[in-house]
Formats: sequence, structure tokens, C-alpha cells
Amino acid sequence: MKSNRPVRTGAWAIILGGAALAGTPASAQSDPPTPASDSPAAKTVGDIVVTAQRRSERLQNVPIAVAAINGAQLAAKGINNVLDLGKAVPTLNVSNEVGFTVTSLRGIGSTAIGPALENPVSIYVDGVYYASTSSLAFDLVNIERVEVLKGPQGTLFGRNATAGLIQVITRDPDQSTRVSGHLSYGNYQTVRGDLYLSGPITSNLAADLSMQGSAMGKGYGKNLYNGQDISQNLHTFTVRSKWVWTPAAGTKVTLIGDYGDQRNSMNGPSLSPGTIPNPLTGGAIKTGNPRDIDENVQPLLANRNGGASLKIEQDLGFATVSNLAAYRRAKTRNRFDVDYTPAPYLNADLYIDEKQFSDELQLASNGGGRFKWQAGLFYFDGHGAYEPSGVDFGFGADAAHNPIYPLEYLSTFANQHTQSVAGYAQATWEVLPSTNLTGGARYTYEKRTIVGHTDAALVGNISIGTIATENDRISFRKPTFRVALDHRFSPEVMIYASFNTGFRSGGFNTQNLGDPAFQPETLKAYEAGIKTDLFDRRLRLNLDGFYYDYKNIQVQKVGLSTTGIINGAGAHDYGVEADFEALITPAFRISGSAAAIHARFTDFPNAPLSIPAGGVPVTIGSAKGNHLPKAPSFQGMLAGDYRIELPRGRIDLNANLSYNSGYYLEADNIQRQRAFTQLGASATWTAPGDRFSVKVWGVNLTDKLVEGYGGTLSDGTHSFFYEPPRTYGVTFGFNFK
Repeated sequence: MKSNRPVRTGAWAIILGGAALAGTPASAQSDPPTPASDSPAAKTVGDIVVTAQRRSERLQNVPIAVAAINGAQLAAKGINNVLDLGKAVPTLNVSNEVGFTVTSLRGIGSTAIGPALENPVSIYVDGVYYASTSSLAFDLVNIERVEVLKGPQGTLFGRNATAGLIQVITRDPDQSTRVSGHLSYGNYQTVRGDLYLSGPITSNLAADLSMQGSAMGKGYGKNLYNGQDISQNLHTFTVRSKWVWTPAAGTKVTLIGDYGDQRNSMNGPSLSPGTIPNPLTGGAIKTGNPRDIDENVQPLLANRNGGASLKIEQDLGFATVSNLAAYRRAKTRNRFDVDYTPAPYLNADLYIDEKQFSDELQLASNGGGRFKWQAGLFYFDGHGAYEPSGVDFGFGADAAHNPIYPLEYLSTFANQHTQSVAGYAQATWEVLPSTNLTGGARYTYEKRTIVGHTDAALVGNISIGTIATENDRISFRKPTFRVALDHRFSPEVMIYASFNTGFRSGGFNTQNLGDPAFQPETLKAYEAGIKTDLFDRRLRLNLDGFYYDYKNIQVQKVGLSTTGIINGAGAHDYGVEADFEALITPAFRISGSAAAIHARFTDFPNAPLSIPAGGVPVTIGSAKGNHLPKAPSFQGMLAGDYRIELPRGRIDLNANLSYNSGYYLEADNIQRQRAFTQLGASATWTAPGDRFSVKVWGVNLTDKLVEGYGGTLSDGTHSFFYEPPRTYGVTFGFNFK
């Protein structure tokens, strides 16, 4: 029946007008107002709804270790980017490695970089898997919440989620009109802004538009070679729009499009303090700011990426069927100095082209009941290519200074194509009152092919054409499983135990044509935990213990000018985690988490080994008994939020403290980040009606030097890259609805 209701176009006019402001800095963190201290919601720790099992459930009912952070909590902790998420979740490490984003969780991770090399901590945005590691350092725009699922997710998600996954969920527009935004200014002449516009188009169609932009006038350091700033965000811009259409009862169609553009010099590692550089490059002495470099190549990372997704959901009564199709494309230029010295010895200039298509069809039961189930099919098609990966031995006029003399330049063109299809099913059955048994399985078939060639030039830029080619394929078949049992003793207490398996597919070393293919890694996880809401839901306390049996581990192998992957033999990884949230008074909340982990290689006979001083070529030996990279023995976080009601508005105070016992950066356990403590804080005044706010904030106020990346070239040269220093500033916000 056609509705006579007039179309509400006011919000859409605002959206169209706002599109003209696309050049304005932005990243919408338009958070809902915090409950008033005398409201019922402020008298308990509150419910958290997550989709860890691909359906909306209370966090306390899910038999999985999950950390959930909403948009307001992210803003209070100063978390604006995926790279910052480790500040909110112990055991999660997200770092920048020469322009690529790599992840680890509970010590399970990877330091390997390059196109078609995917992370073991998978990242999903609104249900879409993001494969490109050169495009994962995106700003968190218009966030409803972020969920971090710990442990292998081999059934419902499965796409290389050996260690776990990060789900980023953005807000849905609805029939209410909203205009909100923020404008920030901080040290290093940092400007950041965001704008969020949302509202109805018709009575059954709503849309939003979010825009974010940022730039730094100064970098965290200098390149002493040319006097230019480094570790500087030259510009970042993100635009995202979501359209939600409900044409009939039980039908929902969601269309999302996004585009991002970033240009920075955050990809310039430096010689590690005390390391001896390759004698062919001469000494490299620098003083002053530890974040300075002295290199003949100015680092540059330029990335453009975007995509679109379409999700159709239909309620069939007994179940809901949905289909999510998505396409993404990214182009990256990554230029940096590989020898980390002023000598024109070894320079890299990488051109990367990545694209992917995915489609997932799922059928899930409706309602509560004693039996809940879901099943689906997942298809993934991805390309990751160097076009080309260029390495210049610019110091190579004679054999004494050039390790590949008489060659001077190598240029690798290589395209790795991944095709994967998987079928999965999972069901939960209430076998006894308050006792649930969950079982799930997934079967994955994956095929990878590589086509490429390496061209070379002799000293004097004399081209000799192609010197190496590769055209090969490999396939993998693997079932993965999940079994879990949970029992609720009361509305306040639930216990659970589970067994899960994870699988991360193998592939080819895109940069090292001719190297053997690396094989899949697998993980068996045993886990048990308890989730509690105590003292009339004024205290939430969750505990979890786990044991991992990790096999055929994919480990980075660094050559003189290239990186790749080899397989280590195995590791054991076990530990305990705890997190809590307590309502001390209606105005004062504290929360915290802690994790103790023991993660060691049980066998790794072919590990690359270096010496502390460097300067000696890497050898091959055993790393048995060594710590897994980026697996601190202990981490802890504590945060407090206090609200002060004023005659005109309110003040919200936040402080967060984190401690890390330190970690090793590579399997040989030579480069180590020592223990460190970081402090962040913010104070926000919000005007009556929540329409305007002013916040002063600081991140890493202790100004600790933290090595997020460390690598060793085959000649023994150690390099590293520091995470950001102390930052602080002021943010003005507005919110109309």
C-alpha cells in the first residue's frame, strides 16, 4: 500500500550540503550521552550487547573471551585509529611495520609484511573482512563499538583468524535527524576534525554521512640527512556513508560505501641504538631526539583505499537469511631507506595494488528457545601485487660495495591470487536447564597462485631484462571445529569451557620469487572461564584461562632487501586474563584488566639468529625456548571515570593507566622492548542538553619510548620504529538531534 506520508527531506538536504564540506577535517565520534547519575542505567554496570556469535547477545551470556569498547570509551581513552586499540585491550598488539599494519593477540601474531600476506588477527568492519595490511591503519569513524574476540575463530568467521579477530561496528542511521562533530588541536600542530550527518530520506529509508580529516604541521622527528620532518601525518581523509532501507516488515537492505586517503612519513625505521651497521654503508651517528633518523631516502607512505558492501536480510519466520557482498581496492606507494644510513646503499620503493571480493550467505534461526543454529557459505577472491617492488643498490659501483655486483637494480612484478570457499554450521542446544552445549564446524578450501618476474639492471643502469620468473599454484583443505559447554548457576554467574581449532592458510612469498611456498599454521585452543555480575550488578568480574598448541608457525624471514615467510615448528602459549568494571557510586566508575601469559617456542630449528651488536650476518639455528614475538609476560590496565554535575552542565573526568612487562620483537629474542607504563587522561565539560562540549586530553603522558617494530636484515643490521610520543590537545564538540 502506498503511503501518503510526506517524504522527510530536511535531513537529506543537510547531508547534501555537508558533502560540500568534504575538505573539512573530520571522523565522527558522535557518542550517546552518558546516563545521568540518578537514572536507573547509572546504578548498574549496564548490559553490553555483542555479536561475537553472529547474533546479538549479552556479553555475559557469550561463552567466549570478548573485550567490547563503545565509542564513548574509545574517545575517552584517546583512541582514534586501529593502531591505538592495544591501549584498550591487554594482550592485543597492533603496530606499524614499515607502513604495514600487523597484529598479535595473546602472543599469536605475525611480523611478515607484503601484499597477500594476511594477519592472524582478522579485522572486520560491519561484517566485511579487510585483507589489505597496507590499508588497516584507518581512523575509527562513527563507531558504535569495537569487539575483540580472543582465540581462534575457526567456525563462524574463519578467514585466517588463528589468534582472534577485531570487529568494528559503525552506527546505523535511523529516522531521527542528527548533526554532530568535533574539532581538535594538539601538539605537533595537529589538527583533527569530524562531521557526522544522519537522518531520514523517506519513511523507510535512512542515510548517514561521516567525514574525518587530520594533519600534522610537525613530525615526531627529523631526517638529519635533509632536514625534513619524519613520522608526520601529512594528511588523512576518510568519508563513509551508510544507507538502511526497510521496504517491508522483516526486510532490511544496508548499502555502505567508504573511501580513505592518507599520506605520511610514519614508515621510516631507524638503526637500533648500539647496533653496528653494514660496514659498506659506514657509520651512522645521530644525537638529540631519539625519533630522528639520518637516511638518504625520505620515507613516504601514500595509500588510497575504498570499497562498497551490500547486505540483504530477510526474516522468514523460523529463520533469517542474509547475504553480504563486498568489494575493496587499495593502491599504496611505500618508499624507505633499507640500510637506515646516509649512504645511498639500499633503497626500497614499493608499489602495491590490492583488490578483493567477498560474499557470504547465511541462514540463522530466530527466537530464543532451547535450540539455536546458523549455517552459511563464504567466498573470498583476492589479489595482492607488487607493481613493482623496486630495490636500488645505489652504492654499487664496484664489487667491494655491492653484494650483488654487477647488478645495481632489481624490480619484481608479482601477483598472488587467492581463492577461498568455506561452508560452516554452528548450533547451541540447551541440554539441561541453564546448561548449553555448542558445536560448530567449518571446511575451507583455498587455492593460491602466483605469477611474476624479476627484472634487473647492471651498474650504469644497463637493463638486462628478466632474470627470474615464477608461475605456480598451491591449494589447501582444512576442517576446523568448535565445542563449548556453558552453565548458568544464577542470573549473575556463568561458567564455560571450550575447545577450538584455527587455520591460517599458506601461500607464496610475493617479494622472493623462487622461494618455497610457506605452509598453513594451525592452533588448538583449550579455554575455560567465568563471567559474573555481583553486588546487584554494581561489579562485573570475568576470568578466563587458556592453553594453545601452536603448530607450523609462520614467521618473518628478512633478507638483505626483501621479506618473506618461513615455517617454525611449534609453540605452547598459556595464560590467565581478568577484567572488571565496578560502580563505586553513581558518579564514579572504575574498570581494569590484566593478563599473565607464558608463550614459548617448543621447537624452531631453522630460526634466523643475530647478535646484539649487529654487523654480523644472520645465521640459522634453534630458537627453542625463546619467547614468541610481542608476547609480554604481564600486562595490566586500570581506568577511572568520574562525573561532576554542575548548575550549568557537567564535567567528566577520565584517567587510564597501562603497564607492560616488555616483549621481544623477533624470534631470536635479541631486540627487546623493556617494561613501560603509560598514562592517559581527559576532562570534558558538556553544556546542558549535551549540545556542546570542550575536552582537554593527553595520551602517553609519561612520554615513554615504545618500540612497536623491530627487524633484522640478513647482514645483521637491527632496525626499529618508535610508537608516538606524548600528545595532548583540546577538542570542541557539538551534537544536535
